[in-house]
Amino acid sequence: MILEEVLSLLDQIAPFSLALPWDNSGLQIGDPHQEISSVYLALEASHRVIDSAKQSGAQLIVTHHPLLFEPVKSIVRRGYPGPLIYRLIESRIALVAMHTNWDAAPTGLSHALAQKIELREVRILEPTHGGDAGIGRVGVLLRPITLQRLAKRLMEELPAPWARLVGDPQAKVQRIAVCPGSGGDLWRKAQEAGAQLLVTGDIRHHQAREAQESGMNLLDMGHFATEAWGMKVLKHKIEKVAPKLRVELDNTLRDPFTTYTKGG
Repeated sequence: MILEEVLSLLDQIAPFSLALPWDNSGLQIGDPHQEISSVYLALEASHRVIDSAKQSGAQLIVTHHPLLFEPVKSIVRRGYPGPLIYRLIESRIALVAMHTNWDAAPTGLSHALAQKIELREVRILEPTHGGDAGIGRVGVLLRPITLQRLAKRLMEELPAPWARLVGDPQAKVQRIAVCPGSGGDLWRKAQEAGAQLLVTGDIRHHQAREAQESGMNLLDMGHFATEAWGMKVLKHKIEKVAPKLRVELDNTLRDPFTTYTKGG
């Protein structure tokens, strides 16, 4: 199978046309006619990811976060992302990013997080492209749950060593909005949709304060934790549409932040 054909299959899973205007999803490095028999999935490109992809014999790395996001004015063997670009080209490993197209796809990452929380009557939080796709989801739990209990549950089910709550930990919620990654700016839209809680990552101080004063609960599980687990979901989808491809999942990446607590 050539890379161009793999791109077509990935487009079936999460059409690249669904990517938001500011995004840079799609083929980032590689020859569309390169033969591909093995794919390596990772949240983002790193030296460890490239090492592991080479060891596995992969000719293609598929990431969620784009390596090339802002315009690149020079590619040199220092700084970032120059060394990674050099290594990929020299290793003949192609790179494809499935970023906001994977977030927004009807059965993409946002949908998967809603399923993980076991939400029902799920609908799109911020519709795009005619309303059949979009960022975030909102739905209803079968039974109410306290913020504290949900936070502890998600810390077990996601790669999350911590959780940050805005609101009374003992408050019960049932209608919940979710947005994997950095979704703090969606708290008002979640509240307007009737949600009592927004689950996301990267919530800023002023977003938290404004939400608190407006009676909206927030649960920050971290950017990494709300997205990294979703690569396993993508792996299953690729294996379903391309059974001849060997698909491996990265286990080298960790959250770049190390969290310290008092007394530990």
